[in-house]
Formats: sequence, structure tokens, C-alpha cells
Amino acid sequence: MELFITGTGTGVGKTFVTALLAHHFHEKGMKTGVQKWVSTGNPGFADDLAFIAKNVPGLEQNKGINSNLQSIYCLEFPASPHLAAEKQKVVISSEKIIHGFKEMKEHFQILMVEGAGGLMVPLTRETLLIDIVEELKLPTLIVAAAGLGTINHTLLSIEALRQRKIPCAGVVLNSQEYPPAVANEMEHPDIVRDNARVIEDISGVPILGVLDRVKTFDKAIDSGNSIFSNLLHSPVL
Repeated sequence: MELFITGTGTGVGKTFVTALLAHHFHEKGMKTGVQKWVSTGNPGFADDLAFIAKNVPGLEQNKGINSNLQSIYCLEFPASPHLAAEKQKVVISSEKIIHGFKEMKEHFQILMVEGAGGLMVPLTRETLLIDIVEELKLPTLIVAAAGLGTINHTLLSIEALRQRKIPCAGVVLNSQEYPPAVANEMEHPDIVRDNARVIEDISGVPILGVLDRVKTFDKAIDSGNSIFSNLLHSPVL
């Protein structure tokens, strides 16, 4: 099974959710891999994959194709991939990404790809991230903020997938985005419940669940297991 994890934008918790997914499948005894096509803001191993390695025992970066955690492009400048690549005089190749994905998926029961920002992020001046997702026909999971302001972003992401005929496996609403000082206002329970209901009713895409605010990753594992318990039975996977 392959799954692409996207966000409605930067900072909504893609890495946190990807780590929970990796933990969930790995705990079930499935050979699990995570790939990051483009990472910016770090020139070596992708920070997002380092977070997963830290929090999911048994998933690590080794040498070779059997490594659980693989990155294709790691760029130093913390910006959109196209700009980070230009500053580093690197050309992001769709062919290299697609080859790397196809090669890795042969070695894992579950291969997840964590995106960079949202679906319409440019990898080059001509190529958007969603272009590669479309070519590979990857079922996609959307991670969105749980609180105020998420309806528009989430519905736009769903519409973008629908226009490209990319199957959407569902939406996870994440309550980690807002700083504690404004979280009570922005993530009021009535807002979060209504967001879930409105997004699901308008789009027809299932809300898999809401991740409550936690202080540490391990406190979210039980919630993650509950949210993802039926994901393998999704009709789009």
C-alpha cells in the first residue's frame, strides 16, 4: 500500500501525523517505509524523517534501498522547494523522484510519502508537487488544522485532488498548530466539531478523526491508533 500525506499548508502537523501512521503500521508488524521527496531548511538528513526516527522505534535510516526512512532532495534554504533548489543550483527532477519512489515501494508493505507544504507547492517553475502525485496515482491523506480557518483550506485541497482524479483517503484534523495562548479561542470544541461536520458534509470525504493537543508524541499514540484503525480498509487504498 502507498499513501501520500499532504497538509493544507506549512505547519499543520504533517510530520506528526506521518509519524503516528508509521508507528501504527510498524506496531502491527508491517514493513513500513517513509519517504520525503523534498526537504528544505536542512542540507543533510531531512528533519521530518529525523523526528520519525526519534519517535518510532525500529524505523531508522540505513544505507541502501532497505532503509525505512529515505529522502531524495535535502536543501539548505528554508523556503519553497523551487526557490531552495535555485539558490543551491540544484534542479529537482521529477524522473528522479518517481524512480526513487518506485524503487523503494518494492521493499515495503506500507510506503508513505510526506509532502512539502501543500499540494500546489512548486518543485520547479514548471512542476507542482501535485503533478507527481497525479502521475503516480497516489491515494492522499490530508492533514488540516482543527480550529478556526481550516474549512476553506481543506475544501480547496480536496477540490484540487478531485480535479486531478486523485483519490482522497480522508482528512485528519490536528490540534497542534496554534500556540497555547490562543488555542482555547481558535480551537474551541464547538468550532472543531462544526469544522469536521461541515468539511465532511460538503466534500463527502471522511474526517478520520481529530488529534487533541498533547505535550509529547507518545501521548498521541492511542488517539492515532484509534483514528487509523480502519484506514487499511479504505475503499481508495
